Formats: sequence, structure tokens, C-alpha cells
Amino acid sequence: MKSVLFRSYGGPEVLEVVEAGVPVPGPGEVCVRAEAIGVGVPDMLMRSGNYAWIPPLPVVPGNELAGIVSAVGPGVEMPSVGQRVYVNARELSQRGGCYAEYMVVPAASVFRLPDTLKAEHAVALGNYQLAWLLLNIAATPKTGDNVLVHAAAGGVGSVLVQMACAQGMNVCGVAGSEGKARYVATLGADAVIDRSQESISERVKQHTDGAGVKFIYDAVGGKDFVLNFDRLTPLGILVMFGYIAGWPDPAILDSMRERFGASLGFRLFSIHVLDDMPELRRRAMEEAIKVMASGAALPRIHTQMPLESAADAHRLLESGEVTGKIVLVP
Repeated sequence: MKSVLFRSYGGPEVLEVVEAGVPVPGPGEVCVRAEAIGVGVPDMLMRSGNYAWIPPLPVVPGNELAGIVSAVGPGVEMPSVGQRVYVNARELSQRGGCYAEYMVVPAASVFRLPDTLKAEHAVALGNYQLAWLLLNIAATPKTGDNVLVHAAAGGVGSVLVQMACAQGMNVCGVAGSEGKARYVATLGADAVIDRSQESISERVKQHTDGAGVKFIYDAVGGKDFVLNFDRLTPLGILVMFGYIAGWPDPAILDSMRERFGASLGFRLFSIHVLDDMPELRRRAMEEAIKVMASGAALPRIHTQMPLESAADAHRLLESGEVTGKIVLVP
């Protein structure tokens, strides 16, 4: 079989294609033949050495894989050979391992996939899991609430927009270019802000008749992060779950104190809080599978590329021009 690995940290050029024998499952394990492999930001962070959960070198990156069980080890009753499953590295003892034509994992770690769910869609389930957690655990907006989503054209942001719209929320999506703004509009957002051309704060005021939004989801961070507090209604909540533009000024409390009477809330959320909460983590994934299978929020596929083109896939992702999921196909 073919797999992709790196032996040292660096740019996309460190990724190399290698060949090895198909792995054999041991007791309690299954071997999954990949039909589709997801490419995500954690893969790039792992490759560059800027990730806290990197396994020892050499590393086969990749954290999401959808495929068919090709063999089972001793003692495994479910899943059985031929069943469609999804593998997410959050369920494994270490991250990575999915950039491969075959992968051996514990039988208890996989998720059964409905026959109606395409493999190329399923490899976006990690984003759906996080989006479900953001809307149901990190904060709990309700039908009719005004919600602002930054980086709305991104992997998680686009799913947040779709899920929130499906739940009847009034969603405003922020994008970084005219093209990305058009893409966010196709996701169903009630309003779209092109931050390269417009003031986010002014557009939020216009869209909400000056009231502001009740919930903000921000994976961008950076120096302008604190401006979010002025966009919130009283009792509003700001959730930060990433820092694409870097960490904001740590003096966040100063901005909150300026609106002390508004009783604003702030949560710094990481899905790694669930590393030691397997029941909630798996429940979130099962809910994500239900949402995707229902058709209420289907992922957009930016492109599909051969597994051997993993380095090009990373270059494309780093370009910042991706709207939707990049999928590797063995």
C-alpha cells in the first residue's frame, strides 16, 4: 500500500510517498481501506512541528479517513468486514496516521456510517463535531438569536453557518474577500460581511438595528479581537476557538470592564478539553453524523486530489484560497 509521511518538520516538500505492506489487525483491531482522506489545518501544524500532539518521527499525518472494513482481528464482532466506517484520530492513542491506503485502528474507535453518506463528505465530520460542540456546549444559542461567525468561509466556520441557519438562528457571516463572501451567502447566511471592504461593527449595527448580536464565534483572534465586545448585546457571549491571526492582547478584561453593566461572557474553547471525556466526545460525533446524514448541512468539497498529491494539497490549503474541504483519494 501507499502512504504519505514526513521524516523532519518543514514545508509541504517534506511530505513523501512510501510503499509498505498492508497492515494486519491484531486482537480488538480492524483494518480500514480508505475511500477518502480529509486534509485539515492540524495536518499542516503537525508537519511544521507547531502542534502539541505530534507523534514521534517519522509521522504519517492525517486525522480523518472514511472507508470500508477490509479485515478484523481476533475477538472483533463489530464492525464486520464490508461495513462503511469513519476514523477520527481524536479517538486514537495518538494523532495522525490517516494519509494511507489502509489503516489499522481499535474496533471500538470507529464510527459506523450510513450508506447514504458519501465518503468524501464524511471526512469533514471533524468540523461538524466541533461545530456541534460550539453550538451546544461552548455556548447555547436558540432559535431567533443573532449570531456572528468569523472566518465563515473556513472549514468550521462554514459548518457553523449551516448548522445555525438550520436551527433557525439569524446568522451573520464574516469573510475575508469578495469571493469568499459570495461563498458564505450560498451557505444560507442572513447577512454576509466582506471585512476587506466593510466595517464589521458598522454592518453588525445595521443588520441588528443597533442591538448587536447575542453570540460571536471567533477562530481568528489577532489585534482586532477585542472589538467583538462592542458588537455584543447585554448578556452576550463571545467564544474564541482558534487564533488564525495570532493571540489577542491578553488584556481582554479591560474591554469587558468598559461594558461592565452589559454582563458580557467570554469562553476560550478547545476541543482538546474532551480528550479525557470520551462519552461526550463520541456523542458529539454521533450528533454530527446525524446532522450530515439529514442533509441539513452538507459539506462543500473544494477539490479532490490523489493521495500522492498530498504536498500539493497542503500548498493549496496554505494559500488561503480554499472554500470547502480538500479531499485526498487513494
